[in-house]
Amino acid sequence: MTRTHLVFVVLAGLSLAACGAPPGVSTIARLATEDRTTSQITEDNRILIAFNRAVAGESAALFRDVSTDVYLGRVMLTGAVAQAPAKVRAVQLARGVEGVREVVDEIQVTSQGGVSATAADLVIEQKIGVKLLAESSVKSVNFRWRAVNGTAYLFGRAHSQAELAKAVELVRATDDVKRVVSHVRVQP
Repeated sequence: MTRTHLVFVVLAGLSLAACGAPPGVSTIARLATEDRTTSQITEDNRILIAFNRAVAGESAALFRDVSTDVYLGRVMLTGAVAQAPAKVRAVQLARGVEGVREVVDEIQVTSQGGVSATAADLVIEQKIGVKLLAESSVKSVNFRWRAVNGTAYLFGRAHSQAELAKAVELVRATDDVKRVVSHVRVQP
């Protein structure tokens, strides 16, 4: 993949993401409905920034290939790397960030990837987002989701087993999802 293609994919994703509410409105609405406190959100963002800084300082390829979600001090790493040492290093970096309570390692070691796989996964993530946002029995603001090579990963918090089951069912029924892995905790 050339740098030009990567820039195009990133810009296309950002422009699709921007096709919603006016800037700031969706963020304010999301924060108002979050189950996390402001201090928990702040701490999770601090962890995310510290991890991203550490990974970017380590390797541009690792920064590009690994995605990170943080929820209540738990860190989920997803993505695809070509070699196992890169996966091990990403996990080490996450564990080294102050405040991290748990690291969920879902990084795939594979030669599959590239622009077409990344674009397909972004489309899957958008479809999942639409489904979860539209479902009234799922409080989607408490969920995070990623797709890597057709595997969908769920992370965050559900208020009940029924809410989690509904979320998994919706994700499983999403076009091009081959498998669903849930790391969602049920916390009423």
